[in-house]
Formats: sequence, structure tokens, C-alpha cells
Amino acid sequence: MRLETLIPPAPSRTVEGRLLCLADPISFWGGVSPADGSLSDPRSTQHGESIAGTVLVIRELRGSSSASAVLLELIYRQRAPCAIVLAAPDAILALGVLVAAEMAWETPGIFRLPAEMQASLAGGARASLTAAGELELRSHDAR
Repeated sequence: MRLETLIPPAPSRTVEGRLLCLADPISFWGGVSPADGSLSDPRSTQHGESIAGTVLVIRELRGSSSASAVLLELIYRQRAPCAIVLAAPDAILALGVLVAAEMAWETPGIFRLPAEMQASLAGGARASLTAAGELELRSHDAR
């Protein structure tokens, strides 16, 4: 499957992680712990689950101008997702990644996949995603 690359991971690389498809809209400010990367919004059906090291698929964001700061903190603490897949571009999240790249930190890539295509993804699968947006999925059990 081919995704649109909005910001490639830095340094440019193929990233691998567990596919985490969020069921609920998320706000990084108040919805994700900047200390450990866990989903901290108690209204979330995935409350307590960690986004660290995942290929994080987000259908809908709840906007906050502080989301870039939370993502920057996650990157600094090495608790960020390895890639973020959005249904639509988001300048605020992108800002956090761009600032981290300017600091020469390893950053996640940001990719776009329309919500209707995101629905076909199976959470929990292992995902490999190239900087060019080539997504390969393996079953939960494949190593």
C-alpha cells in the first residue's frame, strides 16, 4: 500500500513498529502523556496504551496548538511513534517534527492515508514503512 509522505522520518529510513489504529479522535495536549507516550485521555477506549515506537494511525485529531510541543517532548524522550499516519495533513503536529529535525533528533515520519483507506488496516499487525510511503504489513504472529 502506498501512503503520501508529508514529512519523511529523519534521518531518512524505513521504520518498523506495531500498527496502532486509534478508534477515537485524539488531542496530543491532554490525550497523550508527554512523559511516557501513553494515551492519557480517560474517555479513550484505548486509554493507557502506549504510542511509543508504533506506526500510529489517526483518523481524526482534536486540535490544540500545544500538540507540537507534546510531540516534540515525546521525540526528545524517545517515546514518540516511529511514524504517524493521518487522514488529513496537520500543520501543528508537523511543526513538532520539523523542530525536532532541526535539533538533529531522530524523528518520526508523517504520512497521509484517507480515512476510508485507514479502515482497511488491522491494528496490531507489524508494519514496515519506507520514507517514500511504501507500507508493508505482516500478521501479528510474523516475526
